Amino acid sequence: MKEENTKLLNLVGMNEAGITTEEKPIIGTQALATCFGVLLYERNKKVALVAHLSVNFIPTLINLLDLINFSQENVFEFLIIPGYYSAKEDHYNIYRQLLEIFKECNTPKFKFVPFRQSLKNNIHFDKDTLSYSFAFDSRTGKFVNEEVYFGLEYLEFSQKNR
Repeated sequence: MKEENTKLLNLVGMNEAGITTEEKPIIGTQALATCFGVLLYERNKKVALVAHLSVNFIPTLINLLDLINFSQENVFEFLIIPGYYSAKEDHYNIYRQLLEIFKECNTPKFKFVPFRQSLKNNIHFDKDTLSYSFAFDSRTGKFVNEEVYFGLEYLEFSQKNR
């Protein structure tokens, strides 16, 4: 099961943004220590987007928003996922800034609303690296962290399946 799901995974790297496709309907990121992850999900269209944001997050956030067609009517649920250390201390107020940006992007046709699920039980914790990871299946609208590989297992799997 993990092998098949990992083949369907678009794992977004640091300072990158990505979107699900038919070939890669699962999306996520890993190694969230001091960084933030952002998940956007359009439930009706079953499209998910992810960004892995560091301190200089604006260029990556712009790349994420560039993946969206703002001329269409959409309601994106958003979830901001602080990294392991950022959850304790957000020195740059990134969380607050992201909330404000999503609030300001709302138009009569286009909305960003808080995600229906909480973070609890939806984030994978790596004890070795003290960081968070997550994988989200856009087909089901559920987190599938235990059904994909992260970290070294992901790298080994990717090398083996080239």
